[in-house]
Amino acid sequence: MLYSLSTLTVAAATGAPYQTIHTPAGTRGFLRELGISVNAATASSVGLGRPANTPTATTSVLGLAHDVADAASAINVDTAWSTVPTAPTQFLRRVVFPATAGVGLIWAFPPGQEIIMGLSSWLVLWNFGGATGSILSTYWTWEE
Repeated sequence: MLYSLSTLTVAAATGAPYQTIHTPAGTRGFLRELGISVNAATASSVGLGRPANTPTATTSVLGLAHDVADAASAINVDTAWSTVPTAPTQFLRRVVFPATAGVGLIWAFPPGQEIIMGLSSWLVLWNFGGATGSILSTYWTWEE
């Protein structure tokens, strides 16, 4: 089943998370697409990776099914944590956006190239730059 969620991130400080997505203990996820755009005219560095720790989310939203007859999503997108994600040791993708409001990109992961989120796993959008980044408008599309 296919799910999506569009939301805003926090304005991440240097070396801090913008947003996470995570699976529960009983569900795997397959990331199909991630769209990111910059809300303010602030240069922003954004990396996608697996955090080096296991965060604990405090502000989460479940995805929305593309087919309203499908079961509710089990995967959450998060913007606040009591145990904050730590920096990935490696990044799956990285981009540096210029200080231009509205600039963005779409990372697409077609079948066979999707990013697999195992049981109880996390992906993080991380500010790897040297300054606070813009609030980002994101959308995540995944399969459960």
